Amino acid sequence: MTEVQSPRQAKRVGTLNLGLVQFLLTALACALAPLILGRSDVYSGIGLLSPVLFTLLFFGAEIVLGMPRWSTRTDKARGFVSVIVAAAAASVAAFVIQVFLPSELQSSAGVIFISALGVVVFLTACLLLFAPSIEVRSAPSEHAVPTLVVGSGNAAVSLIQVIEDNPRFAFSVVGCVDDQALAERVAGKPIVGRVDDLPKLIAKHEVGCVIITIPSASSELVKRVMSLCVKTTGRDGKSPAVKILPGVLELLNDNVKVSRIRSVQPEDLLPRDPVKVDLATVAPHLENRVILVTGAGGSIGSELCRQIAGLNPKLLLLLGHGENSLFAIEEELRLKYEFERTRIILADVADSARIRNVFSTYRPHVVFHAAAHKHVPIVESNVCEAVRNNILGTHVVALAAAAAGAAKFVLLSTDKAVNPTSVMGATKRLSEIISQSFMNQTSTEFVTVRFGNVLESRGSVIPTFKRQIENGGPVTITHRDMQRYFMTIPEAVSLVLEAMAIGRDGQVLVLDMGKPVNILGLAETLITLSGLTPYRDISIVETGIRPGEKLFEEILTSHEGMSTTSHERLFIAQQERIEYNRLALGLNTLENAVRTGEQKVIVDVLKEFVPTYQPGQHFIDEPGIPTDAKRSSLEMPVEQRSNGRAASMRNGHPLAPVRDTQTDVDEAAVFDDDSGRDIKSQPASAVGS
Repeated sequence: MTEVQSPRQAKRVGTLNLGLVQFLLTALACALAPLILGRSDVYSGIGLLSPVLFTLLFFGAEIVLGMPRWSTRTDKARGFVSVIVAAAAASVAAFVIQVFLPSELQSSAGVIFISALGVVVFLTACLLLFAPSIEVRSAPSEHAVPTLVVGSGNAAVSLIQVIEDNPRFAFSVVGCVDDQALAERVAGKPIVGRVDDLPKLIAKHEVGCVIITIPSASSELVKRVMSLCVKTTGRDGKSPAVKILPGVLELLNDNVKVSRIRSVQPEDLLPRDPVKVDLATVAPHLENRVILVTGAGGSIGSELCRQIAGLNPKLLLLLGHGENSLFAIEEELRLKYEFERTRIILADVADSARIRNVFSTYRPHVVFHAAAHKHVPIVESNVCEAVRNNILGTHVVALAAAAAGAAKFVLLSTDKAVNPTSVMGATKRLSEIISQSFMNQTSTEFVTVRFGNVLESRGSVIPTFKRQIENGGPVTITHRDMQRYFMTIPEAVSLVLEAMAIGRDGQVLVLDMGKPVNILGLAETLITLSGLTPYRDISIVETGIRPGEKLFEEILTSHEGMSTTSHERLFIAQQERIEYNRLALGLNTLENAVRTGEQKVIVDVLKEFVPTYQPGQHFIDEPGIPTDAKRSSLEMPVEQRSNGRAASMRNGHPLAPVRDTQTDVDEAAVFDDDSGRDIKSQPASAVGS
């Protein structure tokens, strides 16, 4: 049985073999030089040492200057130069040494010159004519994975060369596939077929890895390669792993590194076009400004901080109630992005005293309100806290933003707010209504941005699936027909920034999320991306739809129209605005219901303001709810809803005293001052003072 050498052993053997060949050729050149000049006498007696001495001089110079390599065109040219320089250096050394040698060991200048010329001729001829036979090649590692390359362009050429020149990389390229091959061979490797030939090629060569080397590969091509690889088994009886090179910008100037090869990620398979953001439109709103992000430690909030930091704000306020996540994003901004103009603000968005103090202290120019409870099943069983945070918290932050004279308030909403079947969706829809109710009431512009699920967010389906796969399964889905819209977190945040820039007061902007993704198909894809086979290595189990969930999410309600914006991926939802005085009464009722824990009252208020909300049966059948609470809360007398505190109007503007137990923040501070003047007539610096 032939022993397989390790890459290090093979390299050492190859170097020794090359050195031996070079030494023999050098000795031959030095031995023939005297014969060419008719000096056969040097081969007798002590004169025989002269060719030996020249051989050692020439070979020593070649070692010092680096022996030529034989593998690539660049190395051949470098080897040719090193041979010439070594011959010249050895000739000079021979002339100098001869001065100190006895006469019988001295040679003529002709012998030295012919010896040098012979070394150059012999090694150059060997370099050009016989390189393949003595090329320094490491034996393939026993762990090298037979690999097929998809593509035949410059990226494929560079990748194959890097793999061939670095035997420590565990890939052994057997060939390339391409539907539009640019050449018959790619860096010496043959074109073995088209993309559709992958199944038979994988089986024939026992392929363990397929690398896509097309920088502009579409999601359709990636999914096509994935599906073909799943259809057959290769090395070790498993489907090959599918990997991909990054984007074209990283491949300029042949700057390919094997370390950049990565596994195919779920975002590579999303059926959507790349997001393009006009930074020239966004930057003026953020550059050299004080920016506040609520929920800054969350998945969306932290990405907002990353992208905002790149636009050079004067100060970035990181507000949230999770100190660990806030510390993590601040450290990342400081170490990775070299941005240190941040402040961590520990605060609860529903704490009106604290929020009012933050706004009056820092006077943010733009507010991104990302703080919210978003996990549907958890929110469904924690209704009061969800309303306090998602609805009352939004109201508190919106009031504070208006009072402080912020230029823009941007509410991040969700597609679950459309025809909601969950408390989370209903609370986010009511948050949208709150944001819209401020339209034309203050100097602050209130903009809402609505989008679907984001990949890799904490608590979302993809991290859950990955964790289940790592644990050996099963992967659990709620229903095989369930579909969701998906977008990467950076893409969603980029569009949020664009929406902030182009959105106008009272508008609800909707992101184009592409096509919905089937959750069962997503689970199967993630199992395949992990190098496993669905239903064979990892089972998939349906657990049933949970309270508050629905099979399909929607971007618009049936009553909402949609108009275009200057950005092709952003649209405006046409909605009817609810007057603030009516809304304030409902918010007052919600606040009291949260304090007393009356979930039924909360559900009734949500249904009143969000008619499309369809609460789950678990609320309807919930025992122990007083009979009078089952009536619509807005049908009760005002005094009963607000515990004796009647809503009032001042100077034509609503004044609903929605008060926190810790302090008073009422709409009077936002909509008018003691003289009855509308706040829009005052300079921003006077607001909230």
